[in-house]
Amino acid sequence: MKVIKKLGIIGGMGPLATALFMKRIVENTKASKDQDHIDSIVSNHATLPDRTEIIQKGTSEEFLNKIVDDIELMEFAKVENIAIPCNTSHYFYDEIQKMTEINIINMVEETIKFIKNDTKFKKIAILGTYGTMNCKVYDKYATLNDLDIYTLSQEEEKISVDTIYNVKENMVLESAKFNDLLKNLSEEKVISILACTELSCLEIPTELEDYCIDAMDILVNKAIEYSGGIINKKP
Repeated sequence: MKVIKKLGIIGGMGPLATALFMKRIVENTKASKDQDHIDSIVSNHATLPDRTEIIQKGTSEEFLNKIVDDIELMEFAKVENIAIPCNTSHYFYDEIQKMTEINIINMVEETIKFIKNDTKFKKIAILGTYGTMNCKVYDKYATLNDLDIYTLSQEEEKISVDTIYNVKENMVLESAKFNDLLKNLSEEKVISILACTELSCLEIPTELEDYCIDAMDILVNKAIEYSGGIINKKP
């Protein structure tokens, strides 16, 4: 008999991405009835300070002092694992983990490990917010796993960021410029990491799917696995 462990989700960064994360957990859990799904508690904390602004200003405490409320909520709810579907927030991963004994699934580390162990790619491109790209939140894990980092041009970074905020502000889920960027990177034999959960909301052309890894999908599967559910499919 399988044991279901309650999952805590600290979301709201942004709200649409959190809703998509929950939807994907349901869709990617092998289930024939309600009881086959995992239990979860969600904090859709949309008013958390903007992570990129916090990193750029160097005022980490402003963010950490707010997210501690979510950690306390998860402890009260007695969850056994926590998922945070926001790449940029993983810049603060070590500090957040120190707040609690509950295991926080490291989306960034798990994504890098998946690329190393389950794909043929040796070079990665990080597509995310300026906060994620400039603070190199993925780079330290890539180095530890012998993966090279593709250096994006300023224009390529801008395409990534503009696409993200077009999702946040206008709910635009298609971007020809972003698809062209993915295509150009694929021709360089680089695998692109969708390292922002707003990018997870995009409709990616089928022919480009083999050249990008959605970090949200990795977190979805790890959340199901750690919670005792059965995964329908790998990314």
